[in-house]
Amino acid sequence: MGWTEKEKMMLGEEAMQDSIEYKLREQGYKITEQRKIIIEAFVKTKNHLLSAEKVYDWIKDHGQRIDLSTIYRNIEIMLNIGVLKKISLDNHVDQYKLSVTNEHHHHIVCVSCGKSEIFKDCPVLPIEKNLIDKLGFTPIEHKLEILGYCKKCTWKSRD
Repeated sequence: MGWTEKEKMMLGEEAMQDSIEYKLREQGYKITEQRKIIIEAFVKTKNHLLSAEKVYDWIKDHGQRIDLSTIYRNIEIMLNIGVLKKISLDNHVDQYKLSVTNEHHHHIVCVSCGKSEIFKDCPVLPIEKNLIDKLGFTPIEHKLEILGYCKKCTWKSRD
């Protein structure tokens, strides 16, 4: 249900917001003002991971107020329809970002600023093939997130 990289580049923020709202309507959800604001938080920060608390803070910083429980409910809905992807980091706080592609991919995540990027080279595929060939085990899914520091945060730490 995500967007290809080409579609993402073609979609402006407004079009991306409209596309998410369309997908919600298609699944029978109403587009409330609160839901619009929550979607906007993800659209405006599309290259960063957001926890529910960060969404709450973004909304508050933009002069709005939405209960954290409402944010969690909407995140769950958007996960279920495929417009958000959950990434669990070692800090045990679930992070979310727009699901931008249906293609097999993994993420590199900056633990300092939360910036997330996709990489498509999969080092796990040869391991999966070996599991099938040697053990008769058929993997159905795997996830890989590499945590570290982006270029900007690496340079900040050197100052």
